[in-house]
Amino acid sequence: MTRRRVTAGTIGLAAVLGLSLGACATDNTPDEYNTLTQQNFLEGCTNYYFENSDDTLAITDNTVEADVTAPDQDACQCMYEVFQDNMPINSAAADTIPNYSGPNFTDFNGDVKDDPQSAWDSLPSEYKDAINDCSDGTSSSSSTTSTTAGDDTTTTAG
Repeated sequence: MTRRRVTAGTIGLAAVLGLSLGACATDNTPDEYNTLTQQNFLEGCTNYYFENSDDTLAITDNTVEADVTAPDQDACQCMYEVFQDNMPINSAAADTIPNYSGPNFTDFNGDVKDDPQSAWDSLPSEYKDAINDCSDGTSSSSSTTSTTAGDDTTTTAG
């Protein structure tokens, strides 16, 4: 079961990060977690476009790429929160955290594009466990229907 989870996590993570930040070039790499970063992540992860209205994201019926099997919105939102809550967005943000030696979101994304398995293997186990929990639907996060970025408020359903 552990091997299946590692493989599922690696494949899911590669698809999620490879698609979600694929449009991020050097000149438009995110420098903070915000609605646009979240929208890009969710669009790449779920394979659906999202509409942004007053910093509230709502999934649409339009797909990003037709032949990709992707996690659902709840799993993707959970994964985004794992990164947002635990990983600095870039190396400059990581440098502001005393004694931090872990990965940052934008560098990790580049590593995933180059070598998904190696990038997955380099993650601390608590990150991998949390991402696998999101993929398996065993995370303690509730079902998300829309998210407001500015004040970290999440609208949830039941």
